[in-house]
Amino acid sequence: MNLISLQGVGLSFKKYNIFNDVNMDIGEYPIVSITGKTGSGKTSLLSIMSGLLKPDSGKVFFKNKNIYSWTDYKRSAYRNRKIGFVYQSFNLLPDFTVYQNIVYPAVLNPFAVNVKKHADYLIEYLNISNIKNNYPSEISGGEKQRAAIARAIINKPEIILADEPTGNLDNAAVKSIFRLFREIQIQYNVVFIIATHDLNIIRKSDIHYAIKDSGIIRKSK
Repeated sequence: MNLISLQGVGLSFKKYNIFNDVNMDIGEYPIVSITGKTGSGKTSLLSIMSGLLKPDSGKVFFKNKNIYSWTDYKRSAYRNRKIGFVYQSFNLLPDFTVYQNIVYPAVLNPFAVNVKKHADYLIEYLNISNIKNNYPSEISGGEKQRAAIARAIINKPEIILADEPTGNLDNAAVKSIFRLFREIQIQYNVVFIIATHDLNIIRKSDIHYAIKDSGIIRKSK
């Protein structure tokens, strides 16, 4: 069974056609990269998969269930419990400590258990114990990204959507972050869907899609 399937998905903004008739089946390959020119719709595609942005046409399925037939509440629960997010700009809450940022999604999840134990494990595993009581303004870009990764997996999601996750990192940090992605993918049996321009991630991903001419094509590896 595919985790996420897109069937005939189209999206436009005002009179501009972003993409049209996008078809994807995601689940067989654990790390998926999506590329495309700036403005081609990579971020929009991730937003559609997460239930945040309803497409103009087509259907989006999570385990054979059409997520846009659900109520807003059910889609919010889907995002919180089944999806983790990693962003280029990290999106850490500035008035929360690293620890508070990590556990915040679990606070919103009524089914979360052993949150402190899991958070403590992630903090140790991601080597950020020394900054867990710091605020985002007090830590480096690499540390922010590790905190964001911990936050993304605190609820043990089935999918992590990563939007240019290495865009603000140097080359050494990029390699380190991808190694973490691979380790996390194996340990948590999670699927990564990564919108990226980074050649290191594209080469090491298990399957690569490219948005081109308002459509999407599967590239050979």
